[in-house]
Amino acid sequence: MPCLSTEIVTGEIMVKMPYDDQQGVDNQGFTNEMKADNNENHTFIDNGKLTSSHQDQPTTEANFRNEFLLPKENASLREVFSDQFKKCCSCSKERCNRIIDSLLPCYKVLRKYNVKLDLPSDIICGSTVGIMQLPQGMAYAMLAELPPVVGLYVSFFPVLIYFLLGTSRHVSTGTVAVISLLTGSVIAKITEVYKSDAGVNTLSNSSININDTGGSLGNSPDAFALPDDMKIGIAMSLCFLVGFTQIALGLLRLGIVTTYISDALVGGFTTGTAIHVGTSQVKNILGIKIPRTDGLFQIINTYYYIFQRIAQTNIPTLVISIICMALLYIVKEQVNQRFKKKLKIPVPIELLVVIIGTVTSYVWNFNKRFRVQIVGNIPTGMPAPSYPSFQHVDVYITEIFIIAIISFAQSVSLAALMAKRHNYSLDSNQELIAFGAGNVFGSFFSCYPYAASVSRSSVQESAGGKTQLASLVSSAMVLIVILWIGYLFESLPNCVLSSIIVVALKSLILQFLELPQIWRISRYDFVIWVVTCACTVILHVDYGLIIGLGVSFFTVVMRTQRAVVSPMSKISDTEVYRDPTKYSKAKQKPGIKIVGFNSPLYFANGDVFVTKLQRTTGVKPEKIKKQLRRMTIKHALARKDTLSVEKTENGTTDVSINTAMNGNNTNYTPTRADICPVHHIVVDFSAVPFIDTVGAKILKQVLDEYSKIDIKVFLACVADDVWSVLDATKFLEKYSDHIFTSLDSAVAKALHGEDNQDFHCAVTYI
Repeated sequence: MPCLSTEIVTGEIMVKMPYDDQQGVDNQGFTNEMKADNNENHTFIDNGKLTSSHQDQPTTEANFRNEFLLPKENASLREVFSDQFKKCCSCSKERCNRIIDSLLPCYKVLRKYNVKLDLPSDIICGSTVGIMQLPQGMAYAMLAELPPVVGLYVSFFPVLIYFLLGTSRHVSTGTVAVISLLTGSVIAKITEVYKSDAGVNTLSNSSININDTGGSLGNSPDAFALPDDMKIGIAMSLCFLVGFTQIALGLLRLGIVTTYISDALVGGFTTGTAIHVGTSQVKNILGIKIPRTDGLFQIINTYYYIFQRIAQTNIPTLVISIICMALLYIVKEQVNQRFKKKLKIPVPIELLVVIIGTVTSYVWNFNKRFRVQIVGNIPTGMPAPSYPSFQHVDVYITEIFIIAIISFAQSVSLAALMAKRHNYSLDSNQELIAFGAGNVFGSFFSCYPYAASVSRSSVQESAGGKTQLASLVSSAMVLIVILWIGYLFESLPNCVLSSIIVVALKSLILQFLELPQIWRISRYDFVIWVVTCACTVILHVDYGLIIGLGVSFFTVVMRTQRAVVSPMSKISDTEVYRDPTKYSKAKQKPGIKIVGFNSPLYFANGDVFVTKLQRTTGVKPEKIKKQLRRMTIKHALARKDTLSVEKTENGTTDVSINTAMNGNNTNYTPTRADICPVHHIVVDFSAVPFIDTVGAKILKQVLDEYSKIDIKVFLACVADDVWSVLDATKFLEKYSDHIFTSLDSAVAKALHGEDNQDFHCAVTYI
């Protein structure tokens, strides 16, 4: 190690070090990388600023900013508007292409479309997805309490708009289980309103069911049901308002709203919703009639009615359901998964089950012979455009926002995952506009809200889909059914569609298996998952989502409340500071406490910061002040000096000591150093992303309290946003020299200040 010599030069400390290829270590623990053209390098510390013979190295944040911070361009408001206006009015080929690409993302894709390579893959992929979309569309429409043909409309009209405006190339949009269930919940609410208006307060088995589409529904326990056209009108209104909400969010650039919906929240909510969906299909699988329930404790009430009427189970319906679910599970989970690499496209078992079920039901006349409920009349041809009715919107205003957020969150998270896999960008705000426009357009053609399907999107990706053109192919297959062959599915048993829904829920319900891993990773996420799922299942879908969001925000506050103030020390032979209780070779500087804070400092955790700072450093100003008072009084009495104790106006005690300073030990006055050897506290602010006005006020109080007992508090690695708040709150007027660019600079200043300051000074404590 090279020799060191130190000279005091008019307020400066000059450290001379001979040149060495290795790191030089001085007697205070500093390491200096020495690079010089000649054989020595001179480093000066002058008033908190490091200077060298080659380059100035500011240590305090204020000096650093004064030297390197770029000046702000203070453009006038007129100049800003003028520049923006010129940018908006400028016209060029590149700008026109950018505008068209942003408004119509499909234009960018089609401009670069390779017909030979991409078109065959898109046709095969689109045909595969279209085959899946037919049975799922009819099944999910039934889940939404709507005629099966409405599901085909949802699989066609909104998909066309998404093809034009959407930025994802691999998601398959249309009907999904969660949105269908929420739509059915809205229709049930409106049904209750009409029931109340009609004076129907109780459900009786002798009432007439207005909507009799299931074959023979005599003596149905569903005492009051709306006609299909009224249900479709409600769904159209809901679809329009959801779309309008999504467009508004997109135009306001609020696509980031999905970041507030955590994976744990989505997992718990979708699992709870899947249980709701499965529960709603039990009646069709058993072939029994139960009243429609909605509101709080919906699942509990549903199973109450199921067990009340389980003796009325239709055995043929149950047998058909078991056979269909067994076939669906075996082919989807065993054949398609095991032979995924060998099969170019998965076996379309849903479509095969629908075809077989329809044919056997028609040949053996299941409806009349075995009282198996069937789909019934399916109109052919395009639906005539019509306006939504917008009646009783106030009843489901909450569901509008819930469906708008949930459908978008599910869709954009799936689209982002696939965009990352295939290396292309996704615009969340444009996605909002695309889904919103699709919903608004579809609302004029008897549609309810749509979203991206996880199962169909996975098939579209695995089948080799290249672009959004695959969605057009699948829509074309749906169009063929709508225009010409829809009537062929009129004999399809409802239990077949319910079986398709139940088997499709497997992946959602099995999300329970992720709970042990979530528990190991984050207890907060575990609580969010369990609470959201439990409230969704026990209470209702709406309440589950709202409570889940509330718990999520609460955990954010709790995380900051439980922020850690951890001790830090420098690891030997490195420039790294770590917790000495967790890392070896961590050496602490005598008289200096270094701590790190890993959270924002704001109104909710300011007191926590103060408490944990005192606990971690072991330095409590109030406690030291009391000890100093006692020692001062005791020492003064021992010397028989003049001691005066007076009561001040505010009730505090003012202790004054008159001591003759003649230089001997009897004139010694107790100081902080007699009680606490710590003279500096350095706080690492590198993990503090922001601070509010309350946090700045608390930080100033902390520095004030410690300065009263001759302990300086330094801050290191302060972010620009934090600096701006400290500047705005006038914190820097008094403590700008207490903020440093690095921990090394702060520690160096603390050691330098201690060596050149007489801490044995008399202090009066009040």
